[in-house]
Amino acid sequence: MLHSVTRSPFQSQSLAQCLQFICPGDEILLLEDAVIVALSENIYFDLIKNIGVKIYLLEADIIARGLQDKCNKYFHVVDYKGFVLLTEQHAQHMKWA
Repeated sequence: MLHSVTRSPFQSQSLAQCLQFICPGDEILLLEDAVIVALSENIYFDLIKNIGVKIYLLEADIIARGLQDKCNKYFHVVDYKGFVLLTEQHAQHMKWA
């Protein structure tokens, strides 16, 4: 399953709720304000770095927030084409808003 999270964990519980339902083989896509998790200096990075699933960031949202040089290398960055490929690879998609 692909889980997409759009809201900052500092404004919403959507990331925390998402993490409660993660299963082996799932993947997480962080979009919009959720890309803030990619900054190493926050508690949410520590929370998700060892969950055992791949985590992707949408490149356009990183750029829009000026985080290009601040994102941790732990995450996989995808463009819009990569976003579409992720959705095609997963039969199920859950959006956490």
